Amino acid sequence: MASLGLMAVVTWQLGRAALVDWASVSLAVVATVLVFRLRINSGWLVLGGGLVGVAAHLLR
Repeated sequence: MASLGLMAVVTWQLGRAALVDWASVSLAVVATVLVFRLRINSGWLVLGGGLVGVAAHLLR
């Protein structure tokens, strides 16, 4: 039980540190829907997130 609580706390802290603006929050929501609803492989999500990050960086 303690390991489950530790994983929950670490997940919460990582989420708070990573989701800092509207782009990261929207990307996380889209990725969550894709992985749980459409069963997309997480490797494709990592690749897509990287491409979105590069495009966002180039557009700024």
